[in-house]
Amino acid sequence: MRRIILAVLVALTLFSCSKSKTAKIIGNIDGATGNVVLKVLEVSAQKTVDTLKLKTGGVFSYSINLGSSNPNFYYLYYNNKQIASMVLLPGDKIKISADTTGKATLISGSPETEKLNELEKSLSSTKQNFDLLFDQMQTAKEQGDLQKETALNYDLGKIYVKQKRDAINHIYANPNSITNIILLYYKFSPQIPLFSDSMDALIFRRVYDSLNVLYPRWVYLDRLSEEINYREKSNLLSSKIRNSSESGFPDISLPDIKAVTRSLSELSSKVILLSFWTITETSQKMINLDYKDLYEKYNSKGFEIYQVSVDVDKTAWATVVSDQKLPWISVCDGLGGNSMPLATYNIKKVPANFIIDKTGTIIAKDVYDNELEKLIVSLLK
Repeated sequence: MRRIILAVLVALTLFSCSKSKTAKIIGNIDGATGNVVLKVLEVSAQKTVDTLKLKTGGVFSYSINLGSSNPNFYYLYYNNKQIASMVLLPGDKIKISADTTGKATLISGSPETEKLNELEKSLSSTKQNFDLLFDQMQTAKEQGDLQKETALNYDLGKIYVKQKRDAINHIYANPNSITNIILLYYKFSPQIPLFSDSMDALIFRRVYDSLNVLYPRWVYLDRLSEEINYREKSNLLSSKIRNSSESGFPDISLPDIKAVTRSLSELSSKVILLSFWTITETSQKMINLDYKDLYEKYNSKGFEIYQVSVDVDKTAWATVVSDQKLPWISVCDGLGGNSMPLATYNIKKVPANFIIDKTGTIIAKDVYDNELEKLIVSLLK
């Protein structure tokens, strides 16, 4: 009798475990016939899970064994067109109403899935605006309209900054949301990731710590951990530079927009922001606006900026410097990646900056926003 009871209990336990790892998807796709394809995101690529046969009216129903208590991202495709995005957790019952274009999709039954769809719609709208302005900027560049190109660059920078602020707000407002993963790795283009700064390691760490409590063996956390380690190592290098007792800095002597050679050493005994940048990246022009605010506040107190451009088009660079009315020393030799200061200061990517105190000691690298202002204020005392 005990063996029978034990066998029943084991069976019930196994059934319960199996059931707890399933999710159900039901819905209809207006005007669709044939099949829809269900895919799962495996970190960096989507893989087909199954093909679902549609009934009359585009109706479908599917139960999926998730195989784990951890969540994952799933997508429905009709005729190679993505029509729905989902975050599936054990026990979810998703209801989908869509059309064949994927533009009129309504999803309910899962707070995370609903949040994901709201986020995707917002990102899609922002991306459309960004791409439109970028195409206009490229056209202006081809036509040689530098004034319009610069104005459009500013507009692109504003979109970038706003989207990053919105993303950070979303992460802080929804600390346990799976959708934060989407934001951390979002890119406007392959060259413009939303979170690209080494200091963004703090945001990655925040997301990791929150999700690790809920999903300790989730595959995405392994990737997050790798990203955090890389960024924290970069910050550690900055810290070593900051705490270095070695004084003095390698001098730089390059021509400004008037072809006058200007040297970094001219600014000795001042608190110096040594900046490396390019006019081709919108976000870096936005950084200049922050620098201008700092310059206006603290220049009279002994703060200076020496900015090195890595551009090869010196005419375009000089035009941007003039249009932006940059008040500090701006220099460029037109050699791009072959410019000697890049090798001297071991610059691998831009933007980059160094903070030099009054004694000529490099004390920090790649510091921005509020942290940069706090550091400048402390050095001017």
